[in-house]
Formats: sequence, structure tokens, C-alpha cells
Amino acid sequence: MWDRKELKQRGRAAFKANYWKCVLVALLLTLFVAGTTASAGRSANDQISESNVTFSMDTTDAGTQYVVNGQSYDSAQDAISAIGEADGVDPENIEALNELVTLVQTTPEARYALGGIAAMLGAALLVIGVISGLLRLLVFNPLEVGCRGFFTRNSESPAELSELGTGFHPYGRNVGGMFLRDLFIALWSLLFIIPGIIKHYSYRMVPYILAEDPEISGKEAITLSRQMMDGQKWKAFVLDLSFIGWDILSCLTFGLLGLFYVNPYKHSTYAELYQALMNE
Repeated sequence: MWDRKELKQRGRAAFKANYWKCVLVALLLTLFVAGTTASAGRSANDQISESNVTFSMDTTDAGTQYVVNGQSYDSAQDAISAIGEADGVDPENIEALNELVTLVQTTPEARYALGGIAAMLGAALLVIGVISGLLRLLVFNPLEVGCRGFFTRNSESPAELSELGTGFHPYGRNVGGMFLRDLFIALWSLLFIIPGIIKHYSYRMVPYILAEDPEISGKEAITLSRQMMDGQKWKAFVLDLSFIGWDILSCLTFGLLGLFYVNPYKHSTYAELYQALMNE
């Protein structure tokens, strides 16, 4: 049976022996596999929600009532003025809301224009979602296989960045195998969070298996990963928890410690876990 401390020691040693390449590959995993989100600023709605303002609309046969902090207003302008008196709301956003309400109420064309803009935005979001899904399926998933393969090779001796290419050969097999992994995890997640987490650990070794054995099929990799993780999921979960102190320190350094130490250290340790399970 594998020992957590021993795995971490071996992972740290392998990472330090090939420091900069491990940092780069771990960065690729963070950027293109784990995924990151960023915010370019706050909208007026964000500011309203962060202040002490509550806002709602109540539409009845008699018309629309705008409710701000429990007080009803017959016109949108009056409600917007009440919102503008709250702390933490940008006056420029309030002025823009006033202009928009005036435009919509005075010109029927504006209603159609806003409806068209909303439809265009919805279509744009749909296109972005489709493109993101295709990128994950066709590029990022094979890239993950290559990155996991790099760390597996690096556990034996300093690996070269050319190992990343293993994720794209055989390409169709890797795309199909990783798609099945994501699909099964997603379907189990529909049954509540806990089953999804359990299956995440069950299929955790799929990219390592695909990187190591070009002959195995995607379904076989799924089955083998499930067998390897049978009885090991809790220990793997505890292994993840053992890095929580490092993750906190990474947050305190605005991610710099994670970039240059914690993330490659973790990925190297996970590769050692794969090696240990394969040898059992």
C-alpha cells in the first residue's frame, strides 16, 4: 500500500530535478485544463446587490410596481432615483439607467431594438459555449493527457516538453476516452454532488493510462482507472487535503507560490500516485 508522505517526497524530488519544465506544464494544466475565470469590472446590478438595496418588480393587471427597499413606486424613474440614494451605487450607472428607461418608454422602436440585442447576445453566448466545448473536447482534453504523461515520465527521469505530444497521438482515441470520462462524471453529477465527486476519483487515472498505453481503448482506460481506484478513493481524497496548507499560502501570495511551487509539486505527486497504483 502506498504511503502519502513517501509519494509527496518523491513528487517533490522529481519536480525539483526538472524545475522549469514542470512549472510550465503545470501552468498549462491550470490555464487550459482546470480553467480560470476573470471579471473585467462590476455592473450596476452588481453594485446594487452589494449595497443595502433590495429591488423587485410586481406586474399586475393594474400595471407594474417597482419595489425598492419595500417601498412601491409607480414609475421606473422614481425607483431608480431611490436606488441612486443608496450608498455604493455609481451615479453614472443610475444616469444610464434613467436614459434607458426613458428611451424604452417613449419609443416603441427601442423595445424592438433591445429585444433584438438580447437575442443577439443569447446567440453569441450559445456560440461561445459551443466553441468552448469543442476546444475542451478537441484540444484541452488531449493536452491534459500529454501533461499527465509528462509528469509520469518525469517521475522516472527528467522529461522533455516533447512528451506533451503524447496527448495527440493517437488523437481520436484520446479525444474519445477523455470525452467518455467527462460524460460519465457529468451524468453521475446529475444525481447530486457526492456521486459526481466519487466518480471523479474513480476516473482520475484515465489521462495517465491513455498517455502510458497507446494501444488501450478509451473504454478500457475507464475500466482500468475504476479498478485502480477501487478502495483508494478516500486515501486519494486525503492526499488532496494534505495540500490545503500550501493552497492557502498560494492564495496569500496571489497565486505566485502556486505557479512556481505548489501546482507542479501537486501534479508530480499525483503522477507518483499513478505509478504506485500501477505497481500494486
